[in-house]
Amino acid sequence: MQTQLPVLLPETANFVRQVEYKRVLEGVYPLAKLTRLSEKLLNATGNVTAKLEFGDCVGFACLKGSVSARVLLECQRCLQPVKVELSGQFKLALISSEDEQNLLPDEFEPYLLEGDEQSIIDLVEDELLLCLPMVSVHESDCSGYMLEQNKQVKQAIAEEKEAAHPFAALKSFKDHL
Repeated sequence: MQTQLPVLLPETANFVRQVEYKRVLEGVYPLAKLTRLSEKLLNATGNVTAKLEFGDCVGFACLKGSVSARVLLECQRCLQPVKVELSGQFKLALISSEDEQNLLPDEFEPYLLEGDEQSIIDLVEDELLLCLPMVSVHESDCSGYMLEQNKQVKQAIAEEKEAAHPFAALKSFKDHL
């Protein structure tokens, strides 16, 4: 059985023409092609998957899309690699002037069309940059130091609960007799 290779998306397209044809573009970009995103990663291996649906929404030319990628970032606790799943969805109204922005419903983000060709790769990269976590950390305790800190915190909480017990004073009195 033959596996199908992913389709590479074009880097640019005429968004107005894509809307006219109600085109759906689905494919991948190598992470290495996304230079601004690659600067934030430990390595740029792998692909970004994107789906772009051009059409008409509530009287506006629009672009609905989704992006996803599995990336390798640096854990801010232990400074070791951590795999992070990035994914996002967007809904853009394609406008030709800033005056049109005030007419848009709240569900749309404006996307100002400049020239005949627009950059798909820049749009996908922008959306992925918005998906990056503010702080990347492992889901579980990732270092010996953090494990020890958590043990100490749990022990301090247990001791505090024990001291706050209403009969704790009686117990200490009984122990001294």
